[in-house]
Parts: sequence; C-alpha cells; structure tokens
Amino acid sequence: MGRSPSGGVVEVYAPSEFGFEFQTIVDTLGLYHGELRHSDELIEAINSNMGDGGIDLVVLGTCEVDLRGGPWPEELLAAWDARDAAHKFQLVCIVHNVRDDSWQRWITQWSQRNAIRILPISEHVLAAFRRSFLINADSPNATMRFAGYEHIPVDVHVPVLDIPAPLDHSPSRILSDAVIQGSFASDRRDYLEIFAELKESLARDPKAWGYLPLGTEDDASYAVDTTLPDPPFRLFLIGSGWLDIPQELKNMVLIRAGLSYPEFYKLMSEMDICVPAFSVDHGYYDDQASSTFAMAVECNVPILVTERIRNTYTYVDDDRAVVTRPAAMREIEAIRALRSRDTSSFFHRTEIPMDSPTAQAAASMLQLGWTRSTEESRAFKEQIWRANDRVVERILRDL
Repeated sequence: MGRSPSGGVVEVYAPSEFGFEFQTIVDTLGLYHGELRHSDELIEAINSNMGDGGIDLVVLGTCEVDLRGGPWPEELLAAWDARDAAHKFQLVCIVHNVRDDSWQRWITQWSQRNAIRILPISEHVLAAFRRSFLINADSPNATMRFAGYEHIPVDVHVPVLDIPAPLDHSPSRILSDAVIQGSFASDRRDYLEIFAELKESLARDPKAWGYLPLGTEDDASYAVDTTLPDPPFRLFLIGSGWLDIPQELKNMVLIRAGLSYPEFYKLMSEMDICVPAFSVDHGYYDDQASSTFAMAVECNVPILVTERIRNTYTYVDDDRAVVTRPAAMREIEAIRALRSRDTSSFFHRTEIPMDSPTAQAAASMLQLGWTRSTEESRAFKEQIWRANDRVVERILRDL
C-alpha cells in the first residue's frame, strides 16, 4: 500500500506488470511506493472489508476498457450492492472518447445508485459527455430517464507528469526536429497530406529544409546538404502501427516505434515542436481526447495549433504551451515559416494580401517564435497541476 500525504491509503491494481518499462517512470517520479497487485484481486479486496477502513473509492484508468465486458463489471456492481448504506464506495471513470459506448450501459446502473463520476482528460470530451447525459436524462425510456443522468458529476483531470525538464532551446536555434506522436493510422492523422506538402515544399526550395535537390534516379531521396551551417529538418513519427514513407522522404521522415517509456520521454523531450496532424473529420475535435497534448506538455515541447485546436483543448489555450498558426497556413507551411523566420514565400505563392488578418496572425506567430523557456513551461504545468489538485479534492470530498 502507498499512503498519501493526507493519510489515505492507495492501492494499485493492474492486469500485469507495467509494459514498456513504465515502472521505471513510476520509480523515478515516486508515483507509487506500494506493491502492484493483480486486477483480479480487486473485487476480493473490496469485499474483504465492507465496513470502516475498507475501500471507499475505485478509480478505473480507462473505463472504455475496464467496463467493456466479461464478469468483472457485474462483480463490481454486486460488491457495491453488498455494502450497507454507510459504507458504499464511489466509482470514478477516466474516459477518453464519448463515442466508444460499448461500456456505457453500466453508467445507467451506477447513476441509479448515485455512485459514479466521469473524469475525461480534456474539456471538449467533458462537454460531449454532458451533452450525452442531458439527452439521456430526457429519454423516452423511463429507466434511462429515472437514472438521474443530468446529475452525474463530470470533471477534467489532465494527465501531465512531472517529467524532468530538458535543457532550454536557444532562441537563435533553427527549428529542426518536429514530431507527430500517436497511432500511425491515416484516418486519425493526416500523414498522406503531410507527406504531400513536404514533397511539394521540398521541390520548390530544398535548401530551406537543409537538403539538396532531388536526384534523377527512380529511387532518389532528398539528401542532406552538408555545406549548410544549420541542421536539416527532420520529422519524427513516434507511435505504433505501420506506415509507408515516400521514397523521397526516407532521409527526412524517421519512424520510432515500440519505444520504452524512458526512451519515449527522452526522444520526445529533444523535439523542437509537436505537430498534431489531425485528420479534419476525426473525432479528436469533438468526441475523443488525444494524449498528444499532455505528452508534449510533459516534455516541454510546444504544440503547433490553430484557433480551432485552442478552443477544443482549452487546457493548452496558452502561448506558453502552443504556437498558433493561421488556419490558412497548413502545418508544413507554418514549420517552414518558423524555420526560416519568414512568411513572404507563402503569401507570394497564395496571393493572400500582406495586410490581411491571416498575414497579421502569421506575423504574430513569428514574433512569438517556437522556443519556450523552462521557466515558462514549468509555470504552465504548475497551473495544470493546481487545477488537477482541485479536481482530486472534489473527488475525495464527493462534491
């Protein structure tokens, strides 16, 4: 068991040992000092003491998985029912995607018992669950309508760890290393468009990216121009899955899959900027939370965003955490502008007037730049942690 500073006892249950060396992160950051117990033991632990001193709060790390099926959800509900009124426990469901609804039938039964709290990792998912709950509360189905959906507490807890900060990037350093973090599925992130834009920009001006003109061979790839004083641009894809990289970009686009957590955090912390690269129609804007933002914040890596993203992931609506591009300027175009500290080629090519709001937004992007100091990043994370602390207090006080 791990005893919290407030005197409570915390126990951690998992189906197996943490994968990808996450235990190293747990130990390094002191996240938990007790014994890791198997998740099969949780119901027995709940039932072993149904009175004073028993488990009174159960937090499920991913309810979309934990309550999806099998006997376990019924056993958890039965454990709650078996207790007397003075010794019930509360269930907290950490969630990521309102459209992943295969488990949500259990919400009705827990809401009938006034014993569930929903805990998304981003504000837009909170809003989506609240909309869904208001619809359910007004359902023609009496069971649904009587469950009290509109009274289910919904809060946001952003999972940002206190990862040791890397060295500051020099304000004069040229932007060289960008990262897209997450699944390699093209329906989630618009890799094909990113690759197409890179090839188009390289064809116009390879030197701006630190590369030589493309050779004439059928299997030619852009090669680094070693005569230039600045490092070439590289795009790292950190995640899982499979993705075919165009031959022309083999030296620029680098896949890193299957990393351990220590390896991931080390590499992520070395990046200059994080590129969400969301597919326009994916639910990351409305229904589902991407962990990319929390990962980037943890590692002090600024995120390249639009106003749409800032309005969606409102916890990063802060210039200490993001670099805001005008929506008219796609991600690769914005990176080129930040790398060269010049937007003139974009406006010349697109014929967007230099006195337009888009041009003003682009000028503001360049003025703020892409580097953020360790002090700025730390202050921003402390703001998130204070908000998280308030959420935890509400959970512990059942407010």
